[in-house]
Amino acid sequence: MTGSSEFAGRVAIVTGASSGIGQATAEMLVDRGARVTIFARSAEKLKTIAGRSKNLLDVGGDIGDPAAVDRLFAETESRFGSCDILINNAGTYVARRLEKMSVGDWDSVFQVNLRGAFLASRRAMPSMIARRSGTIVNVASISGVLGPEKFPGFTAYNTSKAALIGFTEALAVEAKEFGIRVNCVSPGSVDTKMWKDVSGGAPADMTSQEVAEVILFLASERSRPINGQNLHVYSA
Repeated sequence: MTGSSEFAGRVAIVTGASSGIGQATAEMLVDRGARVTIFARSAEKLKTIAGRSKNLLDVGGDIGDPAAVDRLFAETESRFGSCDILINNAGTYVARRLEKMSVGDWDSVFQVNLRGAFLASRRAMPSMIARRSGTIVNVASISGVLGPEKFPGFTAYNTSKAALIGFTEALAVEAKEFGIRVNCVSPGSVDTKMWKDVSGGAPADMTSQEVAEVILFLASERSRPINGQNLHVYSA
């Protein structure tokens, strides 16, 4: 069932929510009844988005910083209550071939794409375990899926997204005994700023809203039997 009340009473946190897939996911969750905290480094963008609804809370910070993640959850719990739905969407890239990539470049990609998902999931788990319910959806990429040809210059991005898919499978096994589901989506080309920056003008295959619909499906009771899966969203 879809509609304005599907997520009524649920509290969600969406990282990387200042634009693109994250923003679309947060706004659709609110439209369907959730109370949602949006998190990103772009504090001003978040404030503008959050100003559209009393059920949106903006928290700015770096997802790779444990103190910022603790603050994200503490402010959410103070305003809305414990997190029921965590969307690990924050992502970044460095477009540089491996022989020209610094250690700092490599680490900066993993800090956001993988460490961020670890930190947020680790912080979300205790209250989910206590309530024996919760859903986590990680946003990976076709770039992390074994098989499809990769773009040159994206070794760090591709590897971090592949690791995020593996993280999803591993955490799902640990979490299932507590009634918590962990799944992943791997979109292809989406109409985001990142795609515009790297595509050379090629049209995107899908919109952020279309990917957000898949994320909401995995976050909802409609997908209750699904756990530990990476849903490919790139056949359009």
